[in-house]
Amino acid sequence: MNQFGKVSRFELTAARSKNGTTFIKDSFFTSPFKIMKPFQKEDGGITVFQQSASPGILAGDAQKHNIIVEKGANLEIVSQSFEKIFKMEESEKAERKISASVGEGGTLIYAPNPCIPFAKSNFVSSTKISLSAGAKLIYEDCICAGRVACGEVFDFTTYKNLIEIRREEKLIFRENNFFEGGEKKNLLQSKVSFGEFTHSGTMLIFGFEKTVREVREILGLEEKLLYTEEYRRKACGVGKNPSANEKILIEASETDSGDIVVRVLGGAAQEIQNVFSSLKEKIEE
Repeated sequence: MNQFGKVSRFELTAARSKNGTTFIKDSFFTSPFKIMKPFQKEDGGITVFQQSASPGILAGDAQKHNIIVEKGANLEIVSQSFEKIFKMEESEKAERKISASVGEGGTLIYAPNPCIPFAKSNFVSSTKISLSAGAKLIYEDCICAGRVACGEVFDFTTYKNLIEIRREEKLIFRENNFFEGGEKKNLLQSKVSFGEFTHSGTMLIFGFEKTVREVREILGLEEKLLYTEEYRRKACGVGKNPSANEKILIEASETDSGDIVVRVLGGAAQEIQNVFSSLKEKIEE
């Protein structure tokens, strides 16, 4: 049962002022959400911290987010901490729906902290983003295998995450992840999925004037893409006595619409966050 008795809502509209700075035009939220006073960025944009009074996502929780970035506005949304998804009974689940629109020439950076699905948790999430002409988007998503330090590795029941992005009403990106853990986690730990890694990150870069070649250069990736065992060992640091945090594999690709998708597999969330943070700084220059 939803502990809040109703759908928890987080709504935010960002607009651009006459002097070129971004401000919060309108906001509305219900328990457990709160919004801190925004931080002004050097480029005129704002960073908003989405706070939550809840310890995490519990069985029966239902969330609905609605984010609007008006023409020319520049909004970054981050969260206060890692998001815990707690244990649930077999018939229980929690869900979240995110809807966002970015007006002409606007920018949305959505970069929440990673989520940690606990053993026997069941979570369903969907994100739908609409981009107008000239709109820019950086979207980050990072999932941990669970409380790895406590021995929980892919012990969650299910984790579903759908993301759809449209530009001028045309679908340009769709990804529907459906991970089954627990007794079925062998597939997640196979070479066709996570392999020896326990953390996965995705960064979507849409509308920025960067080519995939430039992004791969920023990441220090080799120009020739050949996934041999030797390449994998070199990329992951295997054979050089790396610490768990140094085991990381990165690749970037280009979509049919000319946008960029960066994938990262690692042994710690912090390492993936560092990659995304460094890349984001270079992209925004």
